[in-house]
Amino acid sequence: MLRRSLQSGIALSQNAVHTVTAATTVLDVNPILPTNRAYIFDTPHVTVPTFEMSRRLGNLFSQSFYTLFYERNFSVESLVHGANKGIHSMAHFLADEKWDQMENLVAKETVDGMRVARAGISKRLEDGLRFSPDDILISFLHSSVISGRDVLKLSNSRNIGIYFTVVSFVRLSEKVPENASIAELNGKFKNDVLVCNATFSRVLNPLGVWKITSGNFFL
Repeated sequence: MLRRSLQSGIALSQNAVHTVTAATTVLDVNPILPTNRAYIFDTPHVTVPTFEMSRRLGNLFSQSFYTLFYERNFSVESLVHGANKGIHSMAHFLADEKWDQMENLVAKETVDGMRVARAGISKRLEDGLRFSPDDILISFLHSSVISGRDVLKLSNSRNIGIYFTVVSFVRLSEKVPENASIAELNGKFKNDVLVCNATFSRVLNPLGVWKITSGNFFL
């Protein structure tokens, strides 16, 4: 079961985000990783919450906007809980190359990218993808962004989307204690930890289904 959940801020994007490439720029940060760590994609690599004030304000705006106009019962806790179910499913579909099933959950462009990347992953990373939901130790909301064309014109059709990026740490060995901190999971236990990044999005007008528009897994 999920042990701990953290929330952090994010900057508000002003530009349209209608493609997988654009969506992933939200997480286009310098990787805090040695180059020899195995991964599905070389970017983004997100392993720590963001604490900048501007990002916190952007995060607050995005969540307030979404709650006010679209989902009054929204909570970060429920979002992260649902996101972890999606991350777990995506990981297993990737490991088992179940592309048709993955397309029910993941945007087609992202599925195509993972299909190409699948052939190059290491056996150790492949095994790590078959984790149990019970081994997710820490998850947090890294970013939330409302983006689109003419965001305040709610009467337009399919011009607004929301993007939430969740980061989860999965232990791959019982050597990793359940109460390990993020610093420890990124430090002395990093060789026994799988880090998962996934961005979930939906069109807001009309309200669409949730899809994963970008994802990454690395050791």
